[in-house]
Amino acid sequence: MRKNFQTLKAKNYQKRRARKELNRRKKITIFDINKQPLPIYQNGKIEFIHREPIEAPARLSMLNNPEESIAFFNKLGQNGNISKIGKQCFITVSLENVMEIDYCTICVLRAIISDLDYKSINTRGDFPTDSKMKEWIINSGLLNHMRNEEGRKYKLAPKSDLMFIQTGEKKLSTKDNIHISQTISKATEHLTGEAKHCKKLRTILLEICGNSIEWAGTQNKQWLLGTKYEDNHVIFTITDVGKGILKSLRRRWGTKLIDWAGGNDDIDILKGAFIKKYGSTSQKANRNKGLPAIKNGFDIGLLLNLKVVTNGVILHYDSEGQSRLLRTEFRGTMYRWTITKESLQYG
Repeated sequence: MRKNFQTLKAKNYQKRRARKELNRRKKITIFDINKQPLPIYQNGKIEFIHREPIEAPARLSMLNNPEESIAFFNKLGQNGNISKIGKQCFITVSLENVMEIDYCTICVLRAIISDLDYKSINTRGDFPTDSKMKEWIINSGLLNHMRNEEGRKYKLAPKSDLMFIQTGEKKLSTKDNIHISQTISKATEHLTGEAKHCKKLRTILLEICGNSIEWAGTQNKQWLLGTKYEDNHVIFTITDVGKGILKSLRRRWGTKLIDWAGGNDDIDILKGAFIKKYGSTSQKANRNKGLPAIKNGFDIGLLLNLKVVTNGVILHYDSEGQSRLLRTEFRGTMYRWTITKESLQYG
């Protein structure tokens, strides 16, 4: 028997249903992102959650202010800092007070933003109030991977002639090999005026990118290679935001690592990894060559100003007296070195 929707009872039911739907839509759409509304529940689910912006320190520098910078990075991955509108998740960062930032820090931020994006979490942020810092961040291309406070994409900044960042994941492909070779050619041309191959540098980059995939604990197994061209040198960075070297060693070797370390601190354990003391997590004959390759490149004079940040250690190979344990743990690994026209003769 068909229902009669023309009866007074049916009409009143449809009116009540329409009013409820209208009220529901009003509740969801009248929020102001700059205020702090209460969470809105609809059908037992939270439709809107507002979190305060995560403020970056004034000295946002992995090398000059690692403790505060790493604490800021760690907040970006915490679930308690994720805002939500319907099914859209995002975090909001405030760069307003930044007065100092360096290239390797930009690379770490790019790696974190890329990892969040892989998890369907957008990153929103603002500009520093300092005009020089604002221009520097725009030129770095960082904002090309972020959104403004309203969730809209920033206008794409033109590609910089001085800063390049490329990513790869899961395994080194033929395309990655080509990009790495091209990066080396550009670096040698910048320093010497002639595009050349540098076999040792290429080997180091291939090995350490593969090593980053092995040490990484992220789902997308991503590595990020950055190059910045200065007047008389080129900065190289390689970053992953996974477990980090020390955590990977402990997970693989457990109590054996304690026996091998002989009571030494994490600085000595990390140095041991660079001389291939603990083997490879994958147990493949061609793996775990990345760290020794970097150490050898530094020893022969090809790599200068070598620095490594992973877990609770910052290692200054160029000035070992500055190496130290960190109170705040960095979830991942960042390698940073420079090459010059003179150092290329050892490649």
